[in-house]
Amino acid sequence: MKKVASMSIWSRMAAMALVVSAPAMAGAPQGQTTPPIEQSFTTFWQAAKDKPFAEQEALWDKFIEAPRQDLYQSVVWEVRNYPDWKRQKDASLKVRFDQYRSISGDIPKGVRDIDAALNVQAKRFAQYFGSSGQPRAVVVLAPHFDAKSGVMPNGDPVLALAVDSLLLEKASLDIVLPHELFHLWDAEHAGITNDGVMPDTHLLLPLYEEGLATYVSTVVSPGHTDGEYLLQNDLGALPDAKLPDSARRFLIDADVLTIDPVKHKTSDTFARWFEGGNKPYQADLPNRSGYWLGLHTIRILMRSHTLTEIASWHPAEAEKQTRAALMVLAHGE
Repeated sequence: MKKVASMSIWSRMAAMALVVSAPAMAGAPQGQTTPPIEQSFTTFWQAAKDKPFAEQEALWDKFIEAPRQDLYQSVVWEVRNYPDWKRQKDASLKVRFDQYRSISGDIPKGVRDIDAALNVQAKRFAQYFGSSGQPRAVVVLAPHFDAKSGVMPNGDPVLALAVDSLLLEKASLDIVLPHELFHLWDAEHAGITNDGVMPDTHLLLPLYEEGLATYVSTVVSPGHTDGEYLLQNDLGALPDAKLPDSARRFLIDADVLTIDPVKHKTSDTFARWFEGGNKPYQADLPNRSGYWLGLHTIRILMRSHTLTEIASWHPAEAEKQTRAALMVLAHGE
């Protein structure tokens, strides 16, 4: 994400109403206001629920994506980075449309709950990062993520919160939102975009970024277990005795590029450490173990640095410091 030339995102948002419920996003028809996402969903689902998939998808494109075209192209599907985005969209929407039969009535309340929680968590977050106002956050409907930061075509960062996925996960917003607010803040202040999944960077960067975002949640919203902060109880249950071997194994993979320059997608090695799913990537570690290892890496860094200092690192410095912390873990220190 590019930095804004005039004032920070937080200052700009202080002068705006919260954009969650009814954002006027780029890509809306000229002279029209984008309707609230829950209104668009109700219109879409009333027309689509009993139709064949092809008709459902056409209605989805009309009511959900067309008024928010830039948001969906740039942030939700990341069309520029993923040549096979349309195939992935079709496959994931087929599953999600079936799931809407059980959660369609919960979407409006889900949006209101996100709105209320974001008001609370943004204020708590500001106590630690000196920010003011509301972040640029927008609720979307998305079948393949729950929340992530992204960048609009004009360079503005945005936090996309997928109400349907968060409802299906029964996500704890007081844990998810500080994590995601940090990703947005870091994109604006340190240039680490897309949660650390950036071209020409190595797996060290998403390890740092996800570990730090998880650590920030422990600070902003204390009182939960590691399993809750990691959104996965089996990760929280991993013993510290596994850290040295896990760190040594990650160091072997550390210089793998995050995005495969030939396939134009995240590498298979990235998936081994950071992706979820039912198929196990490593026999002796749960999926998404990079989040667990990243959290412990940040705890090593906190021995000699402040949170403010760690959060200020740009990609090259973040990779350097993360490698050094992994070596400490690898030696069991």
